[in-house]
Amino acid sequence: MKKLSVSALALAAALVVAPVMQAHADQTPGWYVGAGVGGNMTEDSVIRNRPDHSNVYYNPGWDVNGNGGYAWNNGFRVEGELWHSRATVDAVHGAQSSNGHLSNTDLFANGFYDFHTGTRLTPYIGAGVGGAYVDTNHVGTLTNGSNANGKNLEFAYQAIGGVAAQLDNNWAVTADYRYVATLDPKVHTSSGRGAYEDNVSHNIVLGVRYSFGQPVVTPVATTYAPARPVAAAAPKPAVAPVPQSFMVFFDFNKSVLTPEAKQILISAADEFKRGGFVRIVVTGHTDTVGSTKYNKKLSERRAAAVKAELAAQGVDVRTVQAQGVGKNGLLVPTADGVREAQNRRAEIVFDKQ
Repeated sequence: MKKLSVSALALAAALVVAPVMQAHADQTPGWYVGAGVGGNMTEDSVIRNRPDHSNVYYNPGWDVNGNGGYAWNNGFRVEGELWHSRATVDAVHGAQSSNGHLSNTDLFANGFYDFHTGTRLTPYIGAGVGGAYVDTNHVGTLTNGSNANGKNLEFAYQAIGGVAAQLDNNWAVTADYRYVATLDPKVHTSSGRGAYEDNVSHNIVLGVRYSFGQPVVTPVATTYAPARPVAAAAPKPAVAPVPQSFMVFFDFNKSVLTPEAKQILISAADEFKRGGFVRIVVTGHTDTVGSTKYNKKLSERRAAAVKAELAAQGVDVRTVQAQGVGKNGLLVPTADGVREAQNRRAEIVFDKQ
């Protein structure tokens, strides 16, 4: 149990430390690779060897894995994974000895769904199927001192639930629970009898993931103001007009306000309260990467983030109308599927009517 306790403490540490680090929200779409280590608790096994049955109890073991896959904007991703685990025998009920180990080397095809939260933490669920090379090595099974051995290829499957903490556009740390099992592998005892055993484990795995998506440079938020009027024939000192519109920008596939955007919104809130305006219209936009449905929701989240920040700066929320138009109204016209930083924005327009 000590190994599993250490893994659980490491999991808790990862979730506490990750939010402190500068990070971006959600996984960057595209190709990625990853690796992980962890601990397992192999379920008590029954070696069914007529007329004898042997109950085998295992010590906490260890796991390692490597994976590579592809993630889409809509939250789905697929990957291939190479998995290896090992657990040693703790005791065998009624046996004269308690030795040996059980190891699994699995090749999985996994499918996942990432729950986009707009924060650095992304919960996910998944499942996988594949094949396993199961090695049962010198497991003491019977009162006469015989032991069981077996090397088998078996159908394997797993269920996964976890969370990823995005550190930046490319790097993330992961922590997940896995239920891993195979069909019952066959073993042979040294007394010449054939038998079958159970092969199920519960696993906690900590990992790291690298996405190959291009890092996004956050543009500096820009304030837009009406043009100055042309000076009359008898010039008078020009008075700068009160800004009536502002614009803030977002990172790729994100709805979290950058520090620069928050500074712009502080200025916008001050101008609104001083300028005698009665309404603010906030319109969220996206670039052309991703589906129309997904980008519509992303643009609405961006508009909602601006509205919430304006409210936090003392603007009456009843005066703010927030809407998202997705890929419509591009600031820089592009073809579909093009990352364009100037299109990932929210426009803030004041109205006196």
